[in-house]
Amino acid sequence: MGEAEQLLWDFFNMGRLIASMGFIGTIIAIWLAMRVANMTRESDESNIVTKILSSAFGLLVLAGSFQTWTIARNNWTNTAGYIQEAGVDTCADPSFCQGFIDFVGTTGPVNGPGVLGVAFLAVVALMILGLVWGPKNN
Repeated sequence: MGEAEQLLWDFFNMGRLIASMGFIGTIIAIWLAMRVANMTRESDESNIVTKILSSAFGLLVLAGSFQTWTIARNNWTNTAGYIQEAGVDTCADPSFCQGFIDFVGTTGPVNGPGVLGVAFLAVVALMILGLVWGPKNN
């Protein structure tokens, strides 16, 4: 393995570590948004302003999660792009590098975290808004 390839994989793995910390942060923030939505629902003193603020907080957390997960996904596509640009044959293990590019699926920048990430965030958005705005069944 050449020095350039070693650096590429080192940078890719550093990006994965950063992405994992971002993922943990977004999960904690989503938990907090769900907690705020639940507290808004449970409080007898909640009014339209607190409901709007609670909803806005939850949706902003989800927007930040979308952005964080998109950046993490771009680490994969950028690495695949660099491998393709350098040439798969220059890798120490060309079949591994080609498999990596095939697994990632694209070598260009992406504008979202992927289908599963979007589906997860959509479900969480429905849960938050349902907690805040849904009718109480006492």
